[in-house]
Amino acid sequence: MKKEIYSLLIFILIQIPLSAQNTGPAYSVFLMGDGGEPIHGGKDPVLRSLQTQLQKSGKNGTLVWLGDNIYPKGLVEEGNHQRAEAELRLSEQLKIIRDFAGKSFIVPGNHDWQQGGRNGWEYVKNQEKFVEEFLQDDKVFFPKGGCPTPQEIYVNNQLSLILLDTQWPLHQWDKPGPESDCEVKSLDGLFSAVSDILERNRDKRVLVMGHHPMYSHGSHGGYFTLKDHLLPLHALGLNIPLPIIGSVYPLYRKFIGNIQDIQHPKYQEMRNGLVNILKNHKNVIYANGHDHNLQLIVRDSINYITSGAASESSAAREGKDTKFVASVKGFARLDFYENGKIMLLFYEGDGQEGKELFRTELNVKSGLTQQREEFRQNQLKSLTVVPNKKFKAKGLKRLFLGKNYRDIWTKPITVPMLNFQEEQGGLHIIQKGGGFQTLSLRYEAGNGGKFVTRSIEKFPEKAIPPPLLSPFTLDIVGDQVSAAHPFAALVIPPLAEAAGVFHTNPRLVVIPEDTTLRQYRKQFSNQLALFEERPDEGFQGSSKNYSTPKVVEKLAQDNHNRVDQKEVLRARLFDMLIGDWDRHDDQWRWAGFEEGKELILKPIPRDRDQAFFLGDGILLNLLSRKWIMPKLQGFHSKIRDVPGLNFNARYFDRSFLTGMNREDWLNMAVEIKQKLSDKLIDSAVTNLPKPDDHAALIAERLKSRRDHLPDYALIQHDFLAKEVDILGSNKSETIQVKRLEDGQTEVSIFDNPKKDEVPRQLYHRIFSPEFTREIRIWGLDGADKFTINGEAERAIKLRLFGGKGNDLFADSSRIRKGRKKDYIYDWIKGTTIYNRSEVKDMTSDKYLRDNDFDRLSFKYDRLSPLLTFAYNPDDGIFAGAGLQYTRQGFRKEPFASQHSLSGDFAFNTHAFNLSYTGEFVDLIGSTDLELKSTVQQSSMTSNFFGIGNETVYQKEKKIDYYRFNYSNYESSVMFRNHLGKTVFSYGVIQNAFKIDENPGHYLSEYAPPGSDVYQKKDFLGVKTGFTIDNRDSKIWTTRGILWDFASTYQHGISSSARDEYMNLKTNLAFYWSARIPATVIFATRFGGAVNFTDYEFYQANYLDGLSNIRGFRRNRFAGQSSFYNNTEVGLKLFNVRNYFFPAYAGILAFNDIGRVWSRNESSSKWHHAYGGGFWFAPFNVAVISAMYSISEEDHLPIIKFGFFF
Repeated sequence: MKKEIYSLLIFILIQIPLSAQNTGPAYSVFLMGDGGEPIHGGKDPVLRSLQTQLQKSGKNGTLVWLGDNIYPKGLVEEGNHQRAEAELRLSEQLKIIRDFAGKSFIVPGNHDWQQGGRNGWEYVKNQEKFVEEFLQDDKVFFPKGGCPTPQEIYVNNQLSLILLDTQWPLHQWDKPGPESDCEVKSLDGLFSAVSDILERNRDKRVLVMGHHPMYSHGSHGGYFTLKDHLLPLHALGLNIPLPIIGSVYPLYRKFIGNIQDIQHPKYQEMRNGLVNILKNHKNVIYANGHDHNLQLIVRDSINYITSGAASESSAAREGKDTKFVASVKGFARLDFYENGKIMLLFYEGDGQEGKELFRTELNVKSGLTQQREEFRQNQLKSLTVVPNKKFKAKGLKRLFLGKNYRDIWTKPITVPMLNFQEEQGGLHIIQKGGGFQTLSLRYEAGNGGKFVTRSIEKFPEKAIPPPLLSPFTLDIVGDQVSAAHPFAALVIPPLAEAAGVFHTNPRLVVIPEDTTLRQYRKQFSNQLALFEERPDEGFQGSSKNYSTPKVVEKLAQDNHNRVDQKEVLRARLFDMLIGDWDRHDDQWRWAGFEEGKELILKPIPRDRDQAFFLGDGILLNLLSRKWIMPKLQGFHSKIRDVPGLNFNARYFDRSFLTGMNREDWLNMAVEIKQKLSDKLIDSAVTNLPKPDDHAALIAERLKSRRDHLPDYALIQHDFLAKEVDILGSNKSETIQVKRLEDGQTEVSIFDNPKKDEVPRQLYHRIFSPEFTREIRIWGLDGADKFTINGEAERAIKLRLFGGKGNDLFADSSRIRKGRKKDYIYDWIKGTTIYNRSEVKDMTSDKYLRDNDFDRLSFKYDRLSPLLTFAYNPDDGIFAGAGLQYTRQGFRKEPFASQHSLSGDFAFNTHAFNLSYTGEFVDLIGSTDLELKSTVQQSSMTSNFFGIGNETVYQKEKKIDYYRFNYSNYESSVMFRNHLGKTVFSYGVIQNAFKIDENPGHYLSEYAPPGSDVYQKKDFLGVKTGFTIDNRDSKIWTTRGILWDFASTYQHGISSSARDEYMNLKTNLAFYWSARIPATVIFATRFGGAVNFTDYEFYQANYLDGLSNIRGFRRNRFAGQSSFYNNTEVGLKLFNVRNYFFPAYAGILAFNDIGRVWSRNESSSKWHHAYGGGFWFAPFNVAVISAMYSISEEDHLPIIKFGFFF
């Protein structure tokens, strides 16, 4: 009997694991990347294998497409000849989703963003829209709108997903940023959001997915096969052996990389940030596409899966921590079991169930064992805190950075604690907010309301543009937060209420150390904050609230949606009154009110952090100049520069105040002035916590600004009225333009209603040429009708944009003087134009960016000073000054025209140089014009040591012996055309050169007085060339290539000048750095020139100590041809934390070599110099370098703006 029992027990024990093994996964996630070029008609073997497995998985599965869903460049715009094929490629994949019972998600890749191209953002939004319409499901494509906001997906109690758009950090063109309504607006915000989601899911497994790999042993990780080196064009079907040359591209990708390679600094910045977060959470798996192969890499106990071989396969190798690699077309599958086990399987697509290539169990901690930190809840009713004790300052710091509101920031204040359990029926945290300078938490209340706390303390690092972000800029910008009154928001409600402006009602609280804070405890406990309602549904009786981008979208969708522009005007004048300069798009919410078919949208200002902003230090006084940042001019009794104060609202105002005329502005300003009495203002400032020594001054300045508000209103109106953009909608409209006899232009827009309905007037305004020079009317989508009539002596320029749809233009107007004023932009197909006598036809059968409305295109004209400074042994101190005027124009990048006039003076030689440069962009079609003129009087000096590579410099005669005086008048008219990063130039040059006789100097020995050298020589000729410039920065170059090439031909037009002169000149520079922020920068430059004809000695090709070979005097060696190389290594050592001269600082070392060749000279000598120096980068916006160079001939210092090359 015992034997039978033992046998039975053994049988049961054996069957238990067998039974477990036969139990299938509880849940499966399928990973498919880079499927953007499938075989059509359901014949793709990878898609068929995937579909077979999906059908078996059913509701217990999730499919994730890991980007590059449409090759080669995403979903192009409608009307593009590539659109149909792009839709077909995407549809082939979407059919699988449509037939799948489980969940499906799609993330974009770089090819979906037009392979990183200019229209990438639009193309990725096109794809999102197409996916939603095809599947009738808006919960598939993430993240939304091209935003960088991570999408958290709840799968079950054991698993969550995080979907990332990893192309966003790498995209170099337009993308949603600070002005967008994205929850996340920056790379730091992305890191913070991912960390936040992982903290919330610390007790679960989390699968993080994006397109780009964190680690890879494929081409994007720098691996290339021998075939790639020997046959670099094989991917194009060209098997041409190119040994050595063929290795240039693979080696570039391996050691430098383009922006889609892990080696590239921008990629490294994204990768390092995400990896540092992931490796602190051992319950994470990361999956990606991008490389066209299948890989499993384990680093820091984190599993990194590459599944990017849906449509193509490429080579990959085994490397460090590689567990599997295969260069085949296929996909990956993750199986999650009830007992916590996770299996990873890789499949090759075979058109059936798929060929299993690899299977392994992943070691992923569940997180359930992680200990939560215990803490005691704070029971205090109030707390005494100091807003920011770091703002204490005295002496020079106080003088330079200002007194500001430091006394308020550094004074203790007793504030009530926020009671999470009792406030508003109980507060539940929804999420952490994404403000640029504040820390915020959002709450849902027991009474149904939504609220927010925003920190009083500011964190300005997020608001500093990455190129300017450094420890010293962070210190200075952080300190200048003291110029903002910490409690200004408390004054606003009674003033806004009286003025009729929507507002919230903030109050001052301290966030307690409470269990409600969960993972936010360390960051938010005992924080001084403003607590206020969030403008949401029901605010002020609204039906729904919107962000600014959503309002823009609503206005375009339907002409029944409209903005109440009078209320916008009221709110914006109120902003000017209180000195709130930071009124960008994201500082507004919009209350929607339904009135019949109409949706009326009214503005809700938020975040009054910059009201009463006042910086009285030397630094802000300088920075607030008109040519730098006039928005920082501060809260004074009078506004010095009204348009400058409103800089941050430049897009907002031009979008939502287009219907307000001068009388509207004046009437609204008078109305607000009348409503804000002295008594009301005095009462409002008493809301500031006491004591506040600034309250009386704030009240006094408010009264002064109120009294002058009508004047400021007219100034701002006149500024905005210069160019006005008027928008229709995607519905059909009739746009009527009437030219009035006095030169005014009347614009009216009506809808096109159904029969028997009266047309609604959607817009009406009369423009005066006294204030307006250009009107632009955009029809957007729909079949629109434009009519222009009337007669006038002169008229305002009119640009009409039909947009999509079949549009009709009828122009019966007549302008008696001047050029044609009516410009029509549209597709040729589907566009009808009647009466073309006054029309400038700009229609085209090609896609033109000019036809697309860009509400973020406006730029200010600017007049700014120019300063130059340098030191070298020949000129001594060389300093100069001038002015630069930059004028903007329609669709002109980076400007319409720029004029620079400057003069330089050398204190050692008394030489004076006056120069002018004028640049005119797209002057003739896409061709630029550049004008240059230089006047150098006879006080100008230069050096001449003779012609030859081994000329002698007799130092006992001192340098003055080799100098000569001359005058030179030089001018050029050059045309430029752009092709990507390449600029081609060609044009006419002229110069007149006259050398003074220099008895007793070397030149008098070379050319005795009376010889033809001293006669004035006039030359006229042509010059052509190109420049390829893909440097990441022209000031602080860390990566890229700069190649200049120029050819010159001149003919002598004076009797003493040579008949002809021909020269070729080029230089090619390479820059490379290992990481961002760059600490070590390598640079090398090769250059040379050659004359093909006889030449005057000053037309020789020189080795010059100031431009191409350090360690020698100016123009030291002259010849018919020249060659040189400069190699330089720069090292950033430290940051100078000084309020008077904050800077990066570093050292550099260099080695230069070169020589010249001349007729009748046999020389094998190469001239060599080396040396070192140091450099400063003040505010990270300029570089000052000081170098000491050593050659066989001299030891010479150089100080200059910028690096040597």
